[in-house]
Amino acid sequence: MPRTDNARAASGRRRFSPTMVRLVGAVFVLQLLSSAAAIFFLRTQMVEVVRADRVRQVVDVRDDLLAAFYDGGRGELADFILSRRGSAGDPTVFVALTGGDGPPLLSNLDRVPQVAVGPRPVPITVRRSPGGPPSEGMAVAGRLPDGETLVVGVASTSDRRFDLAFATAIGVTTAVAVLLATLSAAVLGLVISRRTHEIAETAAQLASGNFGARLAVDETGDGFDHLRGQINLMAERIDQLVSQLGAVSGALAHDLRSPVTRLSAALERAMARVEEPAALEALEAARADAEALRTMLEAALEVSRLEGGAVQDRRVALDLATLAEDLVELYEPLAEQEGVVLEAELHAAPVLADRELVSRALANLIDNAMKYGGRRIVVSTRMQGGKGVLAVADDGPGIAPEDRARAVERFVRLDNARTRPGGGLGLAMVAAVARLHGGALDLSAGDGGDDGSGGLVATLRLPA
Repeated sequence: MPRTDNARAASGRRRFSPTMVRLVGAVFVLQLLSSAAAIFFLRTQMVEVVRADRVRQVVDVRDDLLAAFYDGGRGELADFILSRRGSAGDPTVFVALTGGDGPPLLSNLDRVPQVAVGPRPVPITVRRSPGGPPSEGMAVAGRLPDGETLVVGVASTSDRRFDLAFATAIGVTTAVAVLLATLSAAVLGLVISRRTHEIAETAAQLASGNFGARLAVDETGDGFDHLRGQINLMAERIDQLVSQLGAVSGALAHDLRSPVTRLSAALERAMARVEEPAALEALEAARADAEALRTMLEAALEVSRLEGGAVQDRRVALDLATLAEDLVELYEPLAEQEGVVLEAELHAAPVLADRELVSRALANLIDNAMKYGGRRIVVSTRMQGGKGVLAVADDGPGIAPEDRARAVERFVRLDNARTRPGGGLGLAMVAAVARLHGGALDLSAGDGGDDGSGGLVATLRLPA
């Protein structure tokens, strides 16, 4: 049967399923982490570049000061520092000369920093003016030939400005990255969801019996395209098998019905000619068996057609309560004759279903209840969980929990039913009707308990 507009609407709602939300979230997190990693790498590289520039600046100033010392001695060095000539004129550069006979020489410093003598600049904290805030910097200390210590460094005031500017850039970049990650994750999720639901919708059509449904193949060579191609091949194979099944079933029905019909006719002619009571009784039993064989054959073929989906779509809007009321009225005389109380508890339950198939399914449930049930049968209808519910409850021996799954299989007859007429196809046919409509058949115990002693409740659930 083809899908309905309600099924399409449900499929549209499933596009925003938890799976899609998790996929979008995963893509978003991955993109955000990749953006954060790129920003962190960029900042690290920029900090290293700035640090290398400062190291080079400190080394250049130190070399200029040493050149002044070697050119003119301490006096030339002191004049270079105090006059802030050359590279020492940069306001971020600070210099200290200590260890001589006089007071230390300071440039852009409040006091002499503690710097260990070494070949490479090291990070330090300095105070450049009295009462001023401490600032970070890099400095290198070296020993002069006359025993004095020369400290050269550069303050990192620009570092703070750089960090502030970079923090602003990180904020803007993060906002853009979040926006782009959200959009790309949503687009990717929608594309994947659309493709997967397209495949799922086609599979649903195949499951409902529309074996002509096919997926469009883009010839892109990706995984989805390969999956579409394989599903189309599978659908073609199923279509061929179902067609062959229909041909075999038709041939089987024709080949078996004719001899069974001829057998029944021959038995009836024989009964008309025979007068001996024992012979008439034997012929009557044979005719009843032939009729049972014909009924079983038709039921088996009908179940095969239902399970194979080879049934025309005849679904219409109907109320299960009205349908059940008609069936209860039809069965009341037979129930009264059998000494069975047949009751109805009907509430409106609108569904979209095949009236003939659902009527036959309900008839099978009532027949089973009268054949294997007790003295009281209740037919009820209601809406539950957005589905129409049609239930038949009896107070008979019921079915044990471990046997309920087998009870709906074809030709399965439980031990307590083997002495009664039937072919084990009643519940199988009801289950096939339920599956054909996208519903389900549930077997449960009555009020007496779940051990099977409280009767049986057969519940047919159909989509509204």
